[in-house]
Amino acid sequence: MEYKRSYEQLQEVYGVQLRLAQYPILAPEIRKLMRRELFARGIITQRAFESEVTQKAVVSQHREGLGDPFGEEPAAIWNARLAIIRDQLTDFYFANNYPTDRLDQVIQRTLSASPSLEEYPVTLRFNPELAPIDLLFDQGEAYEALPAEQLARVRHHLREIIVVLIKSMLSDQLEFIGIAKEVFTVRDLRDVRQRVIGRGKIGGKAAGLLLAHKILETVDGQTREDAGSEDPVELHKHVVIPDSYYIGADVFYDFLMINGFTHYMNQKYRRSEEITADYPNLRKSYVEGRFPSSIVEALRELLDGLGKTPIIARSSSLLEVHFGAALAGKYESVFCPNQGTPEENLAALLRAISQVYASTLSPDALLYRQQMGLVDYDERMAVLIQTVQGTRYRNFVFPAIAGVGYSRNPFRWNPKIRRDDGFLRLVSGFGTRAVQRVARDYPRIVALSHPELRPYVGATQIRKYTQHFIDVLDLDDNKMKSLPVRQVLGFDYPGIRYLASLDKGDYISPIFARVPPTEKGGLLLTFNQLVKDRHFIKLMRAILSKLERYHQWPVDIEFTVDVTPGYPHATYDVHLLQCRPQTSRKEQQSVEIPDAIPESDLILRTTELVPHGKVSDIRYVVYVRPQDYRRAPDTTVKLEIARVIGRLNRRLDGEIFILAGPGRWGSSDVDLGVKVTYADIYNTRMLIEIAGADAGAGAEPSYGTHFFQDLVEAAIYPLPVTLGKSGTVLNAEFLDNAPNKLPELLPQDADVSGYIHVIDVPAVAQGRRLEIIMNNEQELAVGYLRSPRYNEKR
Repeated sequence: MEYKRSYEQLQEVYGVQLRLAQYPILAPEIRKLMRRELFARGIITQRAFESEVTQKAVVSQHREGLGDPFGEEPAAIWNARLAIIRDQLTDFYFANNYPTDRLDQVIQRTLSASPSLEEYPVTLRFNPELAPIDLLFDQGEAYEALPAEQLARVRHHLREIIVVLIKSMLSDQLEFIGIAKEVFTVRDLRDVRQRVIGRGKIGGKAAGLLLAHKILETVDGQTREDAGSEDPVELHKHVVIPDSYYIGADVFYDFLMINGFTHYMNQKYRRSEEITADYPNLRKSYVEGRFPSSIVEALRELLDGLGKTPIIARSSSLLEVHFGAALAGKYESVFCPNQGTPEENLAALLRAISQVYASTLSPDALLYRQQMGLVDYDERMAVLIQTVQGTRYRNFVFPAIAGVGYSRNPFRWNPKIRRDDGFLRLVSGFGTRAVQRVARDYPRIVALSHPELRPYVGATQIRKYTQHFIDVLDLDDNKMKSLPVRQVLGFDYPGIRYLASLDKGDYISPIFARVPPTEKGGLLLTFNQLVKDRHFIKLMRAILSKLERYHQWPVDIEFTVDVTPGYPHATYDVHLLQCRPQTSRKEQQSVEIPDAIPESDLILRTTELVPHGKVSDIRYVVYVRPQDYRRAPDTTVKLEIARVIGRLNRRLDGEIFILAGPGRWGSSDVDLGVKVTYADIYNTRMLIEIAGADAGAGAEPSYGTHFFQDLVEAAIYPLPVTLGKSGTVLNAEFLDNAPNKLPELLPQDADVSGYIHVIDVPAVAQGRRLEIIMNNEQELAVGYLRSPRYNEKR
């Protein structure tokens, strides 16, 4: 429809504009009501109106000398242009279709904010599933502004609008929607939309985080932890999320299109060998890729507003935080110190986003999706940009405490521990060391039912199983660094007594007061004072309990904590970084260990950190002999051992086999254990980690790490075996003397037969197979030879 040019009509339009000019603050809300009335009366449809707005905006661009309207104008200016044209058309249509007194009524409605029931009929006049998102926001906010009596009449329409907005912006997973629709308001969702760059959903990680924060903000009675308490935890006062912005998932497709990367989209259907071989070159191409100019400008504006605040670009794919498959650690997150020039900071952020995009093609991610039945799912990648949580100390920025928490404790090293109370892994500095197995470093393990009960006791053990390095941002060098704790933390660090103890040699002492300069004892990150504080433990239990209650499923979270010393106790502020449903294998309720197993048939026995379940009909044992691994001449050989394990994993697809070997599998240090990833082990049924004086590193509780999550989701049982410990048996004669089948299975890798021993169990056990039964209540696991049970399923 074209503008009518008669003098009288122009006068009517000018009259509307002059009238609205008297309400400079309320004018946007008044025009929203004007448009709603135009659409409701059928004077023009929302779609036709917005189409006309776009057309006239493009015409105005040409009129102002833009030859390439879509490429030359930044997104912010384009949106401002649309807003101006939208207001002009609103005034025009209203002036030409309504009398002056109708505008007065609309203005009065806005001023009173009390529309009548007649003006909000119970029947919704449009289909929310097909309506433009702006119309949904306008109608939803109008409903939410109604008095309680009127709101009750249209609450079902409001619920539908919220559901459609959630599906459009956050997630279309039904489990997520069922929870989110109970806690999100239209206002909440508009706040999210204002922080989105580009088009598309904000992805699973971002959506899960926002949902968790809304749950913890909700005041709805006492949590499980607060039941019967006189001082319930006010979670909304103690839990926040970082300042967050979102690159919509559709931008990922724009990135692929302008760089000609669309032919990589079927990479997920290639064979595992091709996926692994192609990835280095694909990653290089992605990192060198270009972004749409509108996205670049929007990111430039974002960085201008953030100044020198460090940020992190985090993956937030449509699949992350999927109920039943968390994809923990499969995609990259990249820190950006943000301390350079504006152009350097922008270049670093763009490179970080491209690295996140590239990680969608990593072997770990694609092979995981294949194994979990998720390969056909649309895996667009959104990106979550957050300000880094931490405070400045000297020339470093880092959080006092970071960690991961589980609402259900999978790690029960003592019969006293209650699984339902939860579990934490705590570190100081950035949280990498809490979620990954890092060389020669250990987090503090906390069972929330008995927080002071350690897996290890004695000064020597505590000194060994502690955090020795800390991940920080070095402001002087504009880099993330891993440094020895003693180079970063001093006795003057605020709240040091909650994080550290004094190493006195023969014993470990708390830090009670200001430490004199003459103090010779070193700092040990024990977190002893922190876990003794019932206020901290109660807060963490309450967070995990409430999140589990709303999700109706166990959850795990990642977080940082600010500690403010005070009297009579410190104050704790938790920065929530992630929340996802806790993936867990379905435990076999009835697991009985035979009373009498002939000694000749017993292959292993252990009483340490035993899971619950059974693996039957094991044909192959892939055994990396600890003594052979230790004598490997260099890192290259040890890395090749891991790669051969990966090839065996593919070669034995369809067979029932287990892995056994020295130390901490999945460690970043090849001297501590075999450096495998998920892509190397996903077909195995069990991973036995052999430790002891002659076998390498001790069995670290890996529960809560991304590596442990991989094992759980792939239904792989982790089982530590500590040689020399009372009650432990490992039948070395059976394992060492059986013929090695590696040369037959992988002739090209026969040269590593001195390190990897593949045992065909039935071939040396008269047709019998290995069965391993684990009972965590009895804290006992046994592996023994028995006749096969071919009808058993994984």
